[in-house]
Amino acid sequence: MSLSRRQIAADILDAHTRAQQARAYAAMPAAGPVSEPLALGASAVDHCLDGGLACGGLHEVRAELARDIGAAAGFALGLAGRAIQADRGGRRGIVWISDPAARIDGGGLFPAGLAQHGLDPESLTLVEPHDLQGAMWAADEAAGCAGLAALIFQIKGNPARFDITATRRLMLRARDSGVLALVLRQSGGEEASAAATRWHVSTDLSGADEIFERGVGAMRLSLTLERNRTGRTGRWSLAWNPRTRTFDHAAPHPNPSAHPLDRLPESFDRQDPPGAMGQVLDRRQDFGRAS
Repeated sequence: MSLSRRQIAADILDAHTRAQQARAYAAMPAAGPVSEPLALGASAVDHCLDGGLACGGLHEVRAELARDIGAAAGFALGLAGRAIQADRGGRRGIVWISDPAARIDGGGLFPAGLAQHGLDPESLTLVEPHDLQGAMWAADEAAGCAGLAALIFQIKGNPARFDITATRRLMLRARDSGVLALVLRQSGGEEASAAATRWHVSTDLSGADEIFERGVGAMRLSLTLERNRTGRTGRWSLAWNPRTRTFDHAAPHPNPSAHPLDRLPESFDRQDPPGAMGQVLDRRQDFGRAS
């Protein structure tokens, strides 16, 4: 047999194999484990989502500016915390995967901030691969873990390697396992993907602290639902409530006591305050300089 005929026979065999795989894939169930929608807490948002966010799928949270990555990360962590709180079949644990480019500008996670979102730092597994290819592989593997509550995959910008094919693969694995998969896109623009929803998050003005009027109160963010598979979108101002561990609608004018943070009780037997300091001897700028 000539070389050309061998090539034609190999192509026919390859096409036949792919056709068999396609028929087997079409015979598979259309959806993975069915679970209740994950409610955010804000009534208008949950109504737009027909009761809440669909678990067992892929959703994107993006911050267009690097300065808003804190708000976007807070929103993603809030959703992950809600996924654990929902107790969907005993699912526990969150895997946070970040590519190296995102870690340079985005920084790391703060344990006290995780506690404010109702998350035990021990329930979080951080994966920091050396390159984007390794991060994508780790995200695919984590999305297939049936006992996992949520996956957060942090990337920077719109890398060509993480295209619609890669997002569809991630979506299919999350759908089959029932994992809430979140793509946290840092400094990225709108892009076609297989995500069921795409959220744009930016920082909003916070109210004053309940004790110190010049302090910063509860986190507030401006949330825009840019893409929704059901068709409805919207824009809202939300605030994270650390007591109920839900997202609430934020008032147009921040109320300092709307969402008080958990604080240690004041001591009832504290010692007397210290006495006043002595008199200032000299306020000159050049005090103590050699003449």
